[in-house]
Amino acid sequence: MKISLDKTIRAMAIALDLAEISSVKDSTIIEDISNINFSNHNYLNHSKRTTYISLKLGEQLNFSEIFMKELYISSLLHDIGASNFLKESHTSNTFILDHCKNGSRIIENLPLFTNISPIILYHHENFDGSGAMGLKGDEIPIASQIIRLADLVELLYDENFTSHKQRSKIISWVKINSNFIFSENLVNTFLCIAEKDIFWFDIENISFMDFILDNISPSLDIYLDLYEFEKIAYILASIIDNKSSFTAKHSKGIADLACMVSHHMGYPEEKCLEIKIAGLLHDIGKLAIPNSILDKNGQLTKDEFSVIKSHVYYTKIILDRIEDIKDISEWASNHHEKLNATGYPRKLDRFTISEESRILCVCDIYQALTEDRPYRNGLNSERAFAILNGMIDEGLICEHSVKELKDTLKENTY
Repeated sequence: MKISLDKTIRAMAIALDLAEISSVKDSTIIEDISNINFSNHNYLNHSKRTTYISLKLGEQLNFSEIFMKELYISSLLHDIGASNFLKESHTSNTFILDHCKNGSRIIENLPLFTNISPIILYHHENFDGSGAMGLKGDEIPIASQIIRLADLVELLYDENFTSHKQRSKIISWVKINSNFIFSENLVNTFLCIAEKDIFWFDIENISFMDFILDNISPSLDIYLDLYEFEKIAYILASIIDNKSSFTAKHSKGIADLACMVSHHMGYPEEKCLEIKIAGLLHDIGKLAIPNSILDKNGQLTKDEFSVIKSHVYYTKIILDRIEDIKDISEWASNHHEKLNATGYPRKLDRFTISEESRILCVCDIYQALTEDRPYRNGLNSERAFAILNGMIDEGLICEHSVKELKDTLKENTY
């Protein structure tokens, strides 16, 4: 199996934007600089628009092809460390430091591109040395400087207004911060691209016209094998599991369990790895769910449960962006479907739920039942299987899959 790195990075960026949207619902985000409040900003297109601005700056500065590829990936993933920390205000130096350090650490495991980590680490530094880590001037990687400017310009942009009504204000703000947040050279570069109407038209329309970013993006004709893609799945699983105090190691636990069951059932090695990856990614849609709901220590309201149910919808939206993993996307997003068509989000039935999806569903339930949660201790295996057997009697889950899980656990220490 060959999986497009470009489409994988784009899917990751969508997931991160959804995470920021859910996080701002739980916090007030204010940058220290100029007391700008970003709490009402629409983050759905944040990574895409930031990347476009970064690439336009890099293009104007005539950087090399490899630099542009690194800038492209770094811009799309610049907030990869933020999803676990956005509950804190942007005014907090702790937030800035943790956001950057966490993102740098996470991205170290990205296959093929090994120079991204320091770019992410320093993308919040100010040119005059007043940033969180105190780097000054040319000590800051130029790619980090570019992302810093692009990020703030995007945050200043308001999708509720046409671009011509705000371009002058944004340009003036960038000028004012020359030799403070940004270098004079980078400001002048921005002024060159910002004087062209097409730049602002692209900024305005990029949210629903993917080809705008496609046309400027460097060629990333790189394909991952399944083992390389697994490394990225682990990156995303760490972000998912760390988002909520209720789900630490949940995705990794399900992945290991589903892989063990698959081996026990005699599936080929490649399919076992695919099911493992589906387990790692099955809850990626929870990045779109506010922590106030995920971490609620009590019964959810009807409205809150409706929001929770949407996570599997977002899982499929994100994973379907990677066209090369259709089976993985299907299995991952079906883990709450039930054989009697009472599950969600598609109300599939026993005739349309695959064996792989049934396995993942059963492993998800068992893992959740046996995990410690803040409001209860994990159940022992006997009690967990009693609940699973009750669900079989109700026609909800697959009896054969439960048997295979039980037999697998008898043969392995889990």
